[in-house]
Amino acid sequence: MVAGMSKPLILAVDADPTARAQLTLDLERYGDDFTIRVVDDLQEAAAMLEGPSRIALVLVDDSVGFDELLRFFDEHRDRLDDAARVMLCSVTEADEALEAINRVGVQQWVPRPWDDPLAGLYPVVDDLLDDWVADHPDSVRRVLLIGHRWARHSHDLKDFLGRNHVPFAWLDLDRGREAMATLHRLGATEAELPVVVLPDGNVAADPSVEELAALLGMHAHADRRYYDLAIVGAGPAGLAAAVYGASEGLSTVLIERDAPGGQAGTSSRIENYLGFPSGVSGADLARRALTQAKRFGVEVLSPQHVERMTVAPPFKVLELGDGSSLSSKAVVVATGVTYRRLSAPGLDRLAGAGVYYGAATTEALDAAGEHVLVVGGANSAGQGAMYFSRFAERVTMIVRHDLASHMSQYLIDQIESTPNIEVRAGSHVLEAVGDDHLESVRIEDVEAGTVETVPTSFLFVFIGAEPSNPWLGDLVATDEHGYILAGPDLRHHEIESGWPLDRDPLHLETSLPGVFVAGDVRHGSIRRVAGAVGEGSTCVQLVHRYLANPE
Repeated sequence: MVAGMSKPLILAVDADPTARAQLTLDLERYGDDFTIRVVDDLQEAAAMLEGPSRIALVLVDDSVGFDELLRFFDEHRDRLDDAARVMLCSVTEADEALEAINRVGVQQWVPRPWDDPLAGLYPVVDDLLDDWVADHPDSVRRVLLIGHRWARHSHDLKDFLGRNHVPFAWLDLDRGREAMATLHRLGATEAELPVVVLPDGNVAADPSVEELAALLGMHAHADRRYYDLAIVGAGPAGLAAAVYGASEGLSTVLIERDAPGGQAGTSSRIENYLGFPSGVSGADLARRALTQAKRFGVEVLSPQHVERMTVAPPFKVLELGDGSSLSSKAVVVATGVTYRRLSAPGLDRLAGAGVYYGAATTEALDAAGEHVLVVGGANSAGQGAMYFSRFAERVTMIVRHDLASHMSQYLIDQIESTPNIEVRAGSHVLEAVGDDHLESVRIEDVEAGTVETVPTSFLFVFIGAEPSNPWLGDLVATDEHGYILAGPDLRHHEIESGWPLDRDPLHLETSLPGVFVAGDVRHGSIRRVAGAVGEGSTCVQLVHRYLANPE
């Protein structure tokens, strides 16, 4: 939380004394991060809305009277604009709850009574507060990160915190005096940068990503040695497999090297995913899926990676980066792909110091008022360009071909209607120029045969991807590009002679029985979030079939 700010407010209204006392107890679990106030009438609630605290959540029970409840939300609409709004009522009053949702923007209704808040109240409140905190990271207890704007390690820590949904504040020593004053107050020096101040006040100087994860209490070490299902990779495919696996009774562990969401998690806005008519950010989608997986009991190891896999029937043994190992009856490979590096002088040297791969949304605010370059012509590049156009003065897309070659039409239409986005088709990057950070980019227009030097401090690269599965070795068959073959594709590539069983491989089963593949790392994947989710959930059904009859 920002120094001097009070905690955001959770305000509940219930006219029934017994129910009000129970609600007060149930909401205590949020008291570390929020101020909890439970009152008996709407007049007192209205008075509290006039206070200085930001309103995170308002819960109103229909015991106050339904017409009065509607009037309260309507009269205080402006003050509650940022707040989550919940109506508490009996199941028989569901029609009234729907009317409140339609008329005054109530977001959820919770049926009363609930015997157990873990089942009746907390799932709704947790979800709404997670959304609110994601939209208001400056209002909760958070990590403070101090460093230099163009230092690669500072960027790595910012990216790690942002992609793992850890609220943090960034103080740049290259901008203003607050960062230096804070550094001196902590008794730290510039030689120790970047410096991290944890919510409990402890200070870490120049921590690695792994050390910071440990300080934040992130779970990187397995609690068990044996599992029914191990999933490697927590992109959309891996998260879907985890949710369905655990919800259907499989002991499930999910292992992620970097951060949940994979490449999709870095997308600033996904607008063609079913069920989100206004679009959803990749980070928000990943956070929701991860929360759902954990609620079903999935054990999530992150940041953690697999060094090697061996087979010890009936188990597959995964040797982890921390030197430990775990065994699983079945494995789903959902490691996705990594952005391909752009080959031009200066780019590797300036990576993390003005040159970024993927959306790197933690850098977007620093790009306010700047000229941003985006390299690539597929959906991820288009989504990135649209996102940066909200902050940057200008966005220039550098593409080798026209956008229609690889981009969805809805994105093309948006880009064409956005006045501060320029598309330079038939162009490519020749060189990135700068000493300690990016200062300009040399761009060649192939058709015109001209070269232009464009001043900029921000170059975001989205130029395709490639699989990265060295931990699998030669245990599973791949195509010539390293994508994993499965099911019918094993036969099509004439390697079925290596299949060891009498039965045919299952649809998403690799050449190693009991090892399945889902998402972008699979040969022939359609490279869409919905497709990855579908494959991840389908894998679990195939895992059940395998476990019932391994031979």
